[in-house]
Amino acid sequence: MKELIKTSLIVLSLAGLSLTLLSSQCQAQTLSSDKFKSLVAAQAKKDLEKYDIDDCEISVGHIPIQSFNLPDGNVSVEIVNNAYNNMSAKEFKKVNIKVNNVYARTYYVPVETRAYKYVAVAKEVIARDKVIPLQSVEFKKVDISGNLENTVNANDISKELVAKKMFYPGDLITKRYTMSKPDVVKNANVTVNFRTNSNLNVTVEGTALMQGNKGDMIQVKNKRFNKIYTGEVIGINQVLVQI
Repeated sequence: MKELIKTSLIVLSLAGLSLTLLSSQCQAQTLSSDKFKSLVAAQAKKDLEKYDIDDCEISVGHIPIQSFNLPDGNVSVEIVNNAYNNMSAKEFKKVNIKVNNVYARTYYVPVETRAYKYVAVAKEVIARDKVIPLQSVEFKKVDISGNLENTVNANDISKELVAKKMFYPGDLITKRYTMSKPDVVKNANVTVNFRTNSNLNVTVEGTALMQGNKGDMIQVKNKRFNKIYTGEVIGINQVLVQI
């Protein structure tokens, strides 16, 4: 009798396990690789929206799997390493797959991204340490992948940016290699005010050998006597030398 009860319990347990597995299978879903790639492409495009780009091209490369087995529910993806400002055009991205906004699994996906925007490009040679003139710039729709927050527009150029490097025709002008115009630009003509201890002031014309803002100490060259002095920037193109 005990053996019969024991056998019955085993059968019931196996039956319960079978029902559980069957129920789990009924509550599962299959996500094809093509559908997964389309979700990744759509999310990558959505992630670029905050950069106010004009156009983009997203291409998801081959993945060596035909489908994913996931729990039943709404499937979404989250691109974790979406550091677009430092990205190369083609890279592997870490993608979290979620079901009903709950983490399910992670997969690495090859994604190629091209982001386009109308930005400032050098039309002719722009010398280093010089104010970037508007006539030396054109605005073109170019791929700015890796420079999404580093580009320069017409409003920036109108504020008289200074080039921190030499730009050649076709070069993308970026914030990394430009700066706001200082009170004194290198090689600019400046007024040098010489002041003695007795408060005697003498004013001459000079050339700034360095750039600087108010309060900075820079070197200037006296054009008349061809001598170099160190003075304090006291205003726009104004330098004070205490003698």
